[in-house]
Amino acid sequence: MIAVVAILAARLWHLQLIQGEAYVDMSRSNRMKLIRLTPSRGRILDAAGRVLADNSPGFTLGVVRGELSNPQAVIDTCAPIVGVPPERMRRLIDQSRSVARFLTYPIKKNVTLEEVSLIRAQTTDLKGVTLEVSPRRVHPFGQSLCHVLGTLGEISPEELSRSAQIGYRGGDLIGKSGLEKEYEPYLRGVDGWERIEIDAMGNQLGSRGRKPPEQGADLVLTTDVQLQQFVEDVFVHEAGSVVAVDPDTGRILALVSNPGFDLNLFSPAISQRQWKSLNSDPLNPLENRAIRGLYSPGSAFKIVTTSAALAERSIKPDQTFTCKGELELKGQSFRCWNPYGHGKIALRRAIIESCDIYFYELGLKLGGDVIARSASLFGLGKPTGLGLPDELPGLIPTSAWKLRTHAEPWKDGETVNLSIGQGYLVATPVQMAMMTAAIANGGKLLKPAIVQQIRAADGRIVFDHAPVLRWKVPLDDADLTFLRNAMLGVVSEGRGTGKRCRIRGIQVAGKTGTSQVIRQRQKLTDEAEMPYHERPHAIFVAFVDSMPKKIALVVVVEHGGSGGKVAAPIARKIICKYYGVPDPGDPEE
Repeated sequence: MIAVVAILAARLWHLQLIQGEAYVDMSRSNRMKLIRLTPSRGRILDAAGRVLADNSPGFTLGVVRGELSNPQAVIDTCAPIVGVPPERMRRLIDQSRSVARFLTYPIKKNVTLEEVSLIRAQTTDLKGVTLEVSPRRVHPFGQSLCHVLGTLGEISPEELSRSAQIGYRGGDLIGKSGLEKEYEPYLRGVDGWERIEIDAMGNQLGSRGRKPPEQGADLVLTTDVQLQQFVEDVFVHEAGSVVAVDPDTGRILALVSNPGFDLNLFSPAISQRQWKSLNSDPLNPLENRAIRGLYSPGSAFKIVTTSAALAERSIKPDQTFTCKGELELKGQSFRCWNPYGHGKIALRRAIIESCDIYFYELGLKLGGDVIARSASLFGLGKPTGLGLPDELPGLIPTSAWKLRTHAEPWKDGETVNLSIGQGYLVATPVQMAMMTAAIANGGKLLKPAIVQQIRAADGRIVFDHAPVLRWKVPLDDADLTFLRNAMLGVVSEGRGTGKRCRIRGIQVAGKTGTSQVIRQRQKLTDEAEMPYHERPHAIFVAFVDSMPKKIALVVVVEHGGSGGKVAAPIARKIICKYYGVPDPGDPEE
């Protein structure tokens, strides 16, 4: 008995004196619950300060596994109130084992006030049920800038495995596309916490410390939502894109990808029916055509072919070729858009009237690789670095590329196609806009920007955009002047293919493009006779550099037909809106 008492006394002495402090700390931690405080996500504003993406308060129903004594009672009580199927709620409660036992695991986001009242009234005797305030995303302008702003969604297991170390947990919202994804580290903010003391029954006794969350930074865009909405309204066609940019700074003034979607469908969460509808739409409304749409530039590319010829000194501007409406090359016929031909024609008039035969001859004189090199110098074939995720680079075909991918040598017919922006060549609208801006600003290929500023919650400017020069296009002033004057003639002269963009008092320079999507099997006089998906894309690039504020833009109308007839009038309306002048209407109407 003495020995047993001695052993017990020694053990008590060890527990109380040697390990006493550790057990006191453990006891304190067992009666403390750490509540995570979710930060408000940073807002997104337009150039004039209008809020494009904001937060509104919402409630989240959650469970704390360490306090959950009767999971089935929680399911039976809460599932009917919030409209979550019991089996799904059971799976979510089982998933709560993936987080620490005293952390909240979300079950249903954006619970309504009525549901909150019912849950609180019916779960007074149930432990482990929480209702936390959590912000949700709202978009006052609905569909405007939908592809730029992007969407939020619940973090996936793969994203969680990559991001858990920086504070993400199951059920968190994370940027899935657009700026929400690209600027997630700035927009998200920093979690806060509150330490709550609880008794043995799980009742909260009060706060024992708190660190408030840090709100995410605001993004200020370069676009004005009023101009953006105007462009969206005038683009009445089924599909296509418009990109307008300030050629001196690279700031994006408007970026439209049509069709779009209402961003509010994704807040709090898009339904399966709506998601299926968007994904099954043959026009792909979720795709950002401005950075991912790949189009042959068509005759708008003649700017690049001309630049290559001038830079290489292959021809003089007054050199002529004869256009008879058709060119025979090794048994293959290549037609001009004008079946009657343009006759004897020099370079400036060939640009103004968009003579294909002239550029076939010019392309054969230059060679495909020389034209490809010029295209690369204008930024084609590479992502522009706009600052939106998943931008595509496009493709500039070369003889080496053809040999590598098709195991065939380059042919003269491919040079002919390349010279007028057809064949394997594809570019995105934002690339075509920056190509046009380089002509307007004196040969500077700038990096485009959609974000003007990043402002921290305390007012600090984390980032402020300044123009970024990628490189200088190797054209001297005389060559650039020639190009600009020829593009002015495209719009201002009577035979110019872009005359429907003419505006009194404003010198608009432009170039039309009609990009075939298939090789025509027969000669058609009316594009309306063709099936929709076989009609060519209508393209028009333009700029104004004679006004205090400048603009360069591209309009792409998928399967729209003629660039001069369809895309140029849209560009005219946008330019009129930008400069605040009345639209003169179509000169041929």
